[in-house]
Amino acid sequence: MIINGDNLIIFLIYRGFTSRTEILSTKKTKKPKALSHSITRLLRSLGIEEKVKEHQAINEWSRIVGENVSKVTKAQNVVNGILFVKVKNSSWRNELIYMRREILIKIDKTVGRGIIKEVRFI
Repeated sequence: MIINGDNLIIFLIYRGFTSRTEILSTKKTKKPKALSHSITRLLRSLGIEEKVKEHQAINEWSRIVGENVSKVTKAQNVVNGILFVKVKNSSWRNELIYMRREILIKIDKTVGRGIIKEVRFI
């Protein structure tokens, strides 16, 4: 299916965003909204906002934990709010268990509070 302007408007109306008139409105009384706001609304309406944020935690793992930790770890997947992280060896695993709370706080700041409820090192 090719998405053009009309298809997108129909899709947005179907998903309950607004009416065609409001989408096409160019009144100066409405302040422009950031694209991120519209994308967030779209993800929420599709029911995938949380999944996208879970994947963001995986994709940004290196930035969240820093270079040293990211060299010996790899964020694998998220299941039921639990982020599974593969660790190179047991020494690092033990160290990361002590850092778990700090890491979870950094994850909350990056992807939003409560998206990742726990970090398990495997």
